[in-house]
Amino acid sequence: MVERRVTLRDVAVAAGVNQATVSRALRGDPRISPSTRERVVQAAQRLGYVPNAAARSLVLRATHTLGLMIPNVTDPIHGQFVAGFEQEAAARGYSVMLTNGFRDPERERQALWLLATHRADGVALVGSILDPRQVLASAGPTRVVFVAGEHLSLANKAPALAVGEIRADEAAGVHAIVRHLAKQGYRRVAYLGGAEVASNVARRAAARRALAEAGLPRPRLYEGGEAGWRCPGPLAATIAVERPEAVICYDDKLAIALLDALRAHGVRVPADVALTGFDDIPFAALCNPRLTTVVQPAAEMGRLAVAMLLEARERGQMPASRLLPVQLVVRESSVRALDGSAARA
Repeated sequence: MVERRVTLRDVAVAAGVNQATVSRALRGDPRISPSTRERVVQAAQRLGYVPNAAARSLVLRATHTLGLMIPNVTDPIHGQFVAGFEQEAAARGYSVMLTNGFRDPERERQALWLLATHRADGVALVGSILDPRQVLASAGPTRVVFVAGEHLSLANKAPALAVGEIRADEAAGVHAIVRHLAKQGYRRVAYLGGAEVASNVARRAAARRALAEAGLPRPRLYEGGEAGWRCPGPLAATIAVERPEAVICYDDKLAIALLDALRAHGVRVPADVALTGFDDIPFAALCNPRLTTVVQPAAEMGRLAVAMLLEARERGQMPASRLLPVQLVVRESSVRALDGSAARA
């Protein structure tokens, strides 16, 4: 037997008031006296009344729900985005609908459609490969923020959109890496790329510019691709033969995988080859040697996405795009010993 849902009318009868008074009391309407409000709340709690969120959203034209699409929740950096987003949303009284796009255009479109049909009050797309202009054209009244967007149109300028985009200053991060490597005395520097997305294009271009500005040779370019961190053996074999003095890796996952694969080829880090990453995922400080990397403020970007969506809801227009600063963290994987040789792993 299915239990009957407790209604607003049941609470009104138990509290000795009409339904309109119950509705106002539960919303905290100042027109309702404290004593009446207390009587209504006690009756609602005693009966186990649960407000109908769907009906309330139709009246208020708001669901107090925000949508968040990320590439893959198992990725450490994306998990940090989620943590910041959910913490800020909860602090402001909003719940979160989370979907994964897996960097597949069709799945991303389906995820966006799902969030829109559930009447989310705003949607943040993290690492999306969709064209942001097409997304905005099809989103209708749904407010959308792009966080670290990966469509190639976003690679040439940071931020590329006047409003509604959040990025970390990747170019500044790569320039900091190159300055550090040059100060350590490394000259033959390579760049190991990931998938051909906006962040990889931007970091690779920044590496070329920074090395040229430092008076160092053009970088040897290696391509790891989307799954390079899963199968780093061939890359490690090539690097073991060619022996650049340092390798700037697209991200920490790729750097840590390469670190392990180089060890299997008898190549020591940093004694033979220095390595750097990008993102500062938790494992970067735990591997041996610990990884020099750039801190991407992922949690802060998630919190800022919530703030931008709610500001857009209040003001009726999306706030200006933001470029957030990054920080270089120097660890053992790129540091030479005091005698001029590289520190051993």
